Amino acid sequence: MINIILFIFISLVCYLIGSISFGRILSKFMTGVDITKVGSGNTGATNVLRNSGPKLGFTVLILDMLKSIMPVIILNLLNLFETQGTIQFFALLFVVGHCYPIYNKFKGGKGVATGIGPLVIIFFPSSMAALIVFIIAILFTRYVSLGSILGCIFAFISMVLFNLFNLFDASYYDLIYIIPAVSIIIYKHKENILRLMDNNENKLSFKKI
Repeated sequence: MINIILFIFISLVCYLIGSISFGRILSKFMTGVDITKVGSGNTGATNVLRNSGPKLGFTVLILDMLKSIMPVIILNLLNLFETQGTIQFFALLFVVGHCYPIYNKFKGGKGVATGIGPLVIIFFPSSMAALIVFIIAILFTRYVSLGSILGCIFAFISMVLFNLFNLFDASYYDLIYIIPAVSIIIYKHKENILRLMDNNENKLSFKKI
């Protein structure tokens, strides 16, 4: 009974921490910009970069990563539950919180930065696969959305392959995190996908609009 209550409590805390929209908070207080009303209306780092400047954009990027990776590190060290898959489930809740924050009527970011953080701890090889593909895609196309989508896809594919070939101590329990996380992130990019198909997606620029 105590373990169930603790599990529910930690789950709630993970979601609430994930719901903290650093992009919305910092843009408002540092530049006076309501990030939800400019650009894409997204609270993530890319929209902040485009509308509040690169310095604030990169600050939000780091904070969005840290808000998931630090708690996952702590929970992993504490190892409070014997049941396999709990860390992966807790990690997923940070992505859910970021994408659907309770503090902002469930309108948040797209979960890329918050999603890559826990993956570094859960299964490092797949996080590197995602990061490499993400960087290469942006360098060649300057489409952050395309890099994000491809990074997610390759994170999933690499994890499945590493499991199939029993490489790097891969565990199928990690799919508890990667499958829904990737699904949510790609779904949040649905408008970007349509713009990419129409060849009118915005390219990355470090100039403040």
